Amino acid sequence: GGSSNPGIRRKKSPNNLTLLVVGDDGVGKSSLVSTFVSRHFSEVVPGVMTRVRLPPDPSSNNCITTIVDSRGADASLASAAVARGLLPADHASSASLAELGKSTGGGSSGETSSAGTDGAVAASSLDRYGASSMRSEQPESSAIGIGGTTASSALLAGGMGDIDCIVLVYDLDRVETFYRLENHWLPLIERCFSGELPVIIAGNKMDLFSQMSAAAASDEQALARSRQQIVSILQRFKFVRQCIKCSAKNLLNVDEVFLKAQQAVLYPITPLYNLNEGRIADDCRKALARIFRIYDKDNDGLLSNAEINQFQSDAFSVPLVERDLAGWKKVVSKNNPTTDAVIRDGKFTVSGFLAIFDVFITQNRLEVPWKILRYFHYDDELNLEIPEDVISPASMEHMASSSDEYPSLSPSARKFLTAIFHQFDSDSDGVLSTEDVLAIFSVIPEPSIPPWHPLRARDIFRGCFSMPKFDPVDLASRSTSPSPPSTTPSSPGPNDPLSASELTILSGASLPSVEISGRSSDTDSSSGRLNAASTLPPKSLSYMDWTGCWHLINTISPSHTRTELFRLGHVEAKIAPGGKKKKKHGSSKKKAMVAPAADYSSIMIPSKEIRVLVLGSKGCGKTALLNALCILLDGPSEIDPLHTNKTTKPESCSVYTRINTNKINKANESPPDVDIEKGKTRKEELVTHLIFTEVPAIDAGNRLGEQRLKSEVEENCDLVALAFDCGDSESLSHAQTLEESLVSDDKPRVYVATKADDNDNATGDASAIVIARRHCASLDLEPPLLTSATASILGGTDAVSHQRRENVIEHLARCALDDAGLRLKSTPHAELKRQEAARRKRMMWLGGFVCASVAAALGVGALLSSRKEAGKDSSGSTKSWLKSLLSNIGGGSSAGDGGSEISFASTNNTISVE
Repeated sequence: GGSSNPGIRRKKSPNNLTLLVVGDDGVGKSSLVSTFVSRHFSEVVPGVMTRVRLPPDPSSNNCITTIVDSRGADASLASAAVARGLLPADHASSASLAELGKSTGGGSSGETSSAGTDGAVAASSLDRYGASSMRSEQPESSAIGIGGTTASSALLAGGMGDIDCIVLVYDLDRVETFYRLENHWLPLIERCFSGELPVIIAGNKMDLFSQMSAAAASDEQALARSRQQIVSILQRFKFVRQCIKCSAKNLLNVDEVFLKAQQAVLYPITPLYNLNEGRIADDCRKALARIFRIYDKDNDGLLSNAEINQFQSDAFSVPLVERDLAGWKKVVSKNNPTTDAVIRDGKFTVSGFLAIFDVFITQNRLEVPWKILRYFHYDDELNLEIPEDVISPASMEHMASSSDEYPSLSPSARKFLTAIFHQFDSDSDGVLSTEDVLAIFSVIPEPSIPPWHPLRARDIFRGCFSMPKFDPVDLASRSTSPSPPSTTPSSPGPNDPLSASELTILSGASLPSVEISGRSSDTDSSSGRLNAASTLPPKSLSYMDWTGCWHLINTISPSHTRTELFRLGHVEAKIAPGGKKKKKHGSSKKKAMVAPAADYSSIMIPSKEIRVLVLGSKGCGKTALLNALCILLDGPSEIDPLHTNKTTKPESCSVYTRINTNKINKANESPPDVDIEKGKTRKEELVTHLIFTEVPAIDAGNRLGEQRLKSEVEENCDLVALAFDCGDSESLSHAQTLEESLVSDDKPRVYVATKADDNDNATGDASAIVIARRHCASLDLEPPLLTSATASILGGTDAVSHQRRENVIEHLARCALDDAGLRLKSTPHAELKRQEAARRKRMMWLGGFVCASVAAALGVGALLSSRKEAGKDSSGSTKSWLKSLLSNIGGGSSAGDGGSEISFASTNNTISVE
């Protein structure tokens, strides 16, 4: 961060660039540097120019560019390469250098490569740029020398990694210098720098070439042959960025040579373009597709004129006119690099949006895509940098309601997830297939799978209190239909989305954790992880399952959830201190209105996250209970919930239920088809997502584990479920100990009795169930919830078991709801505390009313006494009013013919006022 120009490449030393000028003797290297520095051509120049340092230029991120002239640089390069083991020792000699082209596959200039790119990628540009102010640095003691003692050799001896770009010069008047580019210089550079260092080829002395070729200007075959030779070099050596013809004598394109060398470093082509395949690189396609998704406000998979104009205004602060939009539509339609439609219904598709950048890249205008990518937080390797306000937003007003103890999904996030669900539901059946889910996550780096997938969850949620439960891989069932073996691990291609992964859905279908691979997962390669992902069973996602997955990971880590939403293209609106969205400062000109997002309010049922911590002793049946509730709720399952694995760390799974609530109607809050007066109560369906976090029993003496668990109970928990075995009194005692040591008085809790089917006859005074009922009654809690994961109770696949599971989940949800009419008794002595609070409230109101009445009476009395009216009538009137007031307060008034009498008892005396 901190760059004034967001399109500038961030290097390991971003403030210094080094350009090395190489070529055969006599091609004009020193003259080219001298003319560039002095702005005029000199007939006499040193054999080797001193280092030239360009002052910081704001347009190039204030980088200091150093230009190093050379003599005999090929020998220096070879020596440095031999020292690093890149070349055999015998290649340092001149004779071996002459044969280097053959050893590296050098051929004639007429050879071409079938994998080459369009010649337009490196077509020389004729744009002229204003000259920057420059200064020449005085030579150091070792700056000038002969052969291997030049500044270039000293630079290479210090390490070839200090060179950022090479300017390779040849003489247009000497054809042998051109042939040596392909047969000598470029193979040497390729071997020394592994083809990763950008090279700008400068054809110098164009003034002589123009004079000599004036008579043969009509020879079209010669010109075509010259162009073909250049194209051959560009196709074979992918690291050559441009070939520019220049003249140091006439100052023709001199600035262009060094400017393009700078840009080759600051705006690299490799992350953007796959030169071997001649198309936009995969990571760049993902980044641009994500940007497309950000501006697809109406979620129709297309960018309208207004949306593309909004993108243009944000990235460049300059709006597009209608003529420009029409022109771009013609350009992308004519230069479509794919077979996909680029324009549909007059709008840009994703392919059309990518085609725009393909045009910029093939025209070598790389600063345009880089500036856009930098604007959207992509670094030099196209890794998305997550802004700090996404990871740790300064204000959580828009992230959580005041009643939430931890941030819930924001309304805009829920709208985004709803819109993206319906946009990628390819067959509009209300269910996301595996291919649909993979398409949603196709804009994130590999592995492009959901964050709750086991292969990503272990990395994403490492260090969090809990982790999503993983589905066990039933290898025996898969052995009947094995996948064809892959001989060469590779990343999945766009035409093979299923090779990326098979999804494991954890909402409503969560299974116990298993170890899919060994402990060496941290060192697995990306391809190995993807191959492992393909062995997991694909599962579809209903809308509720889709939102449940996001609620699940949000309760585990809100910051990671916001990060994943940001990767998918969701940008949370900034909230100003006053609670309103911040407006962008920009032009006040009228712009085309962006179409509003599709209205999904009819299906966006109000939802609430309820986090339930499940505590209990070892072997009490927690895992089997959660398996029965979360696995089987959506229908039959082949997995027996009683088949469990040992839980070694907290694991979370989720399930949802629908509850009808009573809501007082406010102005403009009624649904469009319901006419309810303001202040009346109306029925509203509430979807509660219960996120169960099973916490394994903590060993005695583990103070750190106990402290962290207590912190979770106090800060990030809505309900504590204390599980115990019906047939084990020690299990109940352990649950009571946990309640006493971890759960505060105001924290909701519920006792859950497991294995109830095995203890139907255990009704004696000493049974765990009876003791638990007495304990709950003493605390004014709901009686223990009797459950069992066996097929006869909760683990069955029939309608009765399904209804029992629904009842259990609804019971747990109602223990944590805030609605007084729905909430069950889950807080100790809650009713008594409520009555006591109500009594205190009434006393406070009564005391306040009495104080206000006395104050008002005294005020009126003071007003009356201040009146200066003559006569006893006025005085008698005041006394009569005061008697009446004292009579009402004392409660001892008596009526008589002579007036009122009020008595005050003071010890043994009675004072009467008549």
